[in-house]
Amino acid sequence: MPTSTAIVPNSRLLHLCCVTALIVCVAGCEKQEEVTKITVPTHESIQTPEHQRFLARRKYRPERILAAIVPNNQSLWFFKIQGAPNDVESNAADFRSLLTSLKFKGELPRWTLPSGWRELPGDQNRYKTLATASVPPLGVSVTVLPAGKNPTDGLRDNINRWRGQIELPMIQAEDLPAYSETLTSGGISITLMDATGRSRPDPDEASEIDYEAPAEWTKVAPKPFTIAVFEAREGTGEDAKKATISLSRAGGSKLENVNRWRGQMGLGPLAKGDVESALQKITIGSRTGELIELKTDGRTMLGLMLEDNDQTVFVKLDGHPDLAVRERERFEKFAKSLQF
Repeated sequence: MPTSTAIVPNSRLLHLCCVTALIVCVAGCEKQEEVTKITVPTHESIQTPEHQRFLARRKYRPERILAAIVPNNQSLWFFKIQGAPNDVESNAADFRSLLTSLKFKGELPRWTLPSGWRELPGDQNRYKTLATASVPPLGVSVTVLPAGKNPTDGLRDNINRWRGQIELPMIQAEDLPAYSETLTSGGISITLMDATGRSRPDPDEASEIDYEAPAEWTKVAPKPFTIAVFEAREGTGEDAKKATISLSRAGGSKLENVNRWRGQMGLGPLAKGDVESALQKITIGSRTGELIELKTDGRTMLGLMLEDNDQTVFVKLDGHPDLAVRERERFEKFAKSLQF
């Protein structure tokens, strides 16, 4: 996380020194009670205007995690609240109040719930769930894992686990001071992380891909397992020539997907060693796609595959041979517009 250094004018520095000296003198004159030290977390955010526009386009939502790691003997206890940034902020003070109330009785934590909070039963994955008093309420998960041999690695790995949940980059152990804060209460040292990233889309949104479709295509109702479907036509009525262009995403090997298309065209499957020679590599923006062209009497299929992590994005044109020729340029332009 970037840091900045402030240059303090000499007069102000002198004033600060005097105040510090006075505090030291007072502290030496009377017995001090144990002080709870709280370091206010630095809030990390990737919400630049450009990133906000990206989130809106991709249907991601800003997501904030405020989470704490609390060691106790051979265990690490985790307290996490997650949600929309404003919702988390409205509960942040109560969350910190919960943390500063922590005490351990043997292996188990004890706490004082903030006003209006409720304690819910745990399950096989959680020790407890705490419901906040906000509207809507947020859930605070309380979980526990073995501490491991290296405490620093444990802190880094778990902070990276949370960062991954909101799609922030991983950090190294030496970066921990910049991306976490320390909260000390009653002899307990608590590591606090406060970061905002983006949510992973809901399953229905996860398949969303940004695109720019040609104006000459008509968008029609999507078929099962497709993201978008378009139709190109030439002529009218029953004699019109038609082609359907579909956009989808799925898993499966290259051979499986090629043979799936061949089956749709009434063609027999290829052997594993023959699939590469059947594909043509083409450049689609910054990606390299693989295109197959299949023909039968009165029908042509163009099938384009673009790798996307562990899945493949497919653009397929299926229809009259004349339209396959006429729409070829638009087909490739459409593929180049894809953002995922």
